[in-house]
Amino acid sequence: MLHSSFRLRAAFIALFFFPILLFSQEQLGMRLERYSGIYGATFNPANTAFNPNRWEVSLFSADLFLENNYAYLQKTSLPNALRNSDKIVAVTDTSGENPPARDAIFLDYFDGKRKMRGVVQTRVTGPAFSFRFGEDNVIGLVTAFRTAVSSYKIPEILAYRTISDLPIGQTINIPETGIQAMSWGEIGLHYSRRNTDRDIHTAFGVTPRLLLGMEGFYTRAQSAFDYTQRPGDTVAIGSARWDYGLTTGNFTDNSDSVRARVQGAGFGLDLGFVWAMPDDGGESDEDYKWRFGVSLLDAGFMRFGKSAEKHHIEFDTVITVTNSDFPPADDPHELIEDASQAFLGDPAASLRGRAFSMGLPTALSVQFDAKVLPHFYVTGLLVQRVKLLKYSLQRPSTLAVVPRFEHRWFSFSLPVVLNDWQSPRIGVAARLGFLYLGTDNLGSFFTREKLTGADFYVGLKINAFSFGKAERGVSGGSSDRKRRGKTGCYGF
Repeated sequence: MLHSSFRLRAAFIALFFFPILLFSQEQLGMRLERYSGIYGATFNPANTAFNPNRWEVSLFSADLFLENNYAYLQKTSLPNALRNSDKIVAVTDTSGENPPARDAIFLDYFDGKRKMRGVVQTRVTGPAFSFRFGEDNVIGLVTAFRTAVSSYKIPEILAYRTISDLPIGQTINIPETGIQAMSWGEIGLHYSRRNTDRDIHTAFGVTPRLLLGMEGFYTRAQSAFDYTQRPGDTVAIGSARWDYGLTTGNFTDNSDSVRARVQGAGFGLDLGFVWAMPDDGGESDEDYKWRFGVSLLDAGFMRFGKSAEKHHIEFDTVITVTNSDFPPADDPHELIEDASQAFLGDPAASLRGRAFSMGLPTALSVQFDAKVLPHFYVTGLLVQRVKLLKYSLQRPSTLAVVPRFEHRWFSFSLPVVLNDWQSPRIGVAARLGFLYLGTDNLGSFFTREKLTGADFYVGLKINAFSFGKAERGVSGGSSDRKRRGKTGCYGF
């Protein structure tokens, strides 16, 4: 059991900068090949201009990624941990008087020697399609439900082993830090166009999206502040300046009334450009020797103006609070009012508005894809996060090299990924007909010294196909191009 002084400390930390420390990757195995189609548009909307399929319909796709540098499971794998989740025991809850079971899976904590950071991103797509009309134009529709949590530069002092065992009377200084979280739905149109009039083919693409905000939350310590553990259930806080905003549509003590509801609206945009050297000896008119692209991803914002609150707490003195200032509460509004009362002397003083805005996890991306042998390609990819708004979700910066074997009916790739210039991972992905399966963290499926996360993604779509040999025309003019969608099933 946690002692009461730590319960107060935990409530305080959770209120202002709860450290959910997760990392995300980009589901590389289903988004980089030529046949990825509408899936590949999430990296660069211009990529659909090089999709050999004349049309395709995505029935669904889903990706889930979890990684952290805050806690880990000792000597286990993801499948074993999922099968035996009831046997997970925190090492801090064990002792000589309370020994663990012999088959226990231990949850332990990192020491926080460096600043912690993290992101979680999930995406579930509904129906989506792309369709080529004319020779060089592609239109499409995308839908998705997404969630994201991000926090960077979380100070070492907030590591579990440090913050849970502070000496009485020692004042520590907690630097600026914060966290953002949001869940939203989106529906968008897609368009790309290719220009084949010159030796180097060019293309541009754009995907504007309407955003429907479900839940949103941010909190930020705008400046460093002092924190001191006093005897008993008391802590002292000095000279703080905190901002936070959150949606309140599901604030209730009746769990039956909690549901997904739209509490905001916004706009998002993906924009990309591609240059490619065509391969006259390729399987289709969309084949290339190399392809270079640049793109702007998730540029946009969400405005929560329904059932939303924006708060600010600021003081330049030392304020002492105790457990009694934060009694147990079923309605989160009570905790917000308790914080305002404890630090400002008025339960309503912290409220500054009934609306707030958040930015999407914006990024700039550069991609280079080269054919090294027939059916063999290698992609180099850089994704660099860009913070457009003060309270923007942030995605990890990613550097990756992805070799792959690609055929019309199947593909296989081995992503090698480096996130935020650390945490290298090796993945594996395959496409079997219309089904995509993959992971960017293959090691999580095997027993490891420290299991810090997992990754998995799946997609299912149907597309234009034909059996038999492709009809090949004479290269050089658009009127003599190979018939699109007629690349057939090749043998070896």
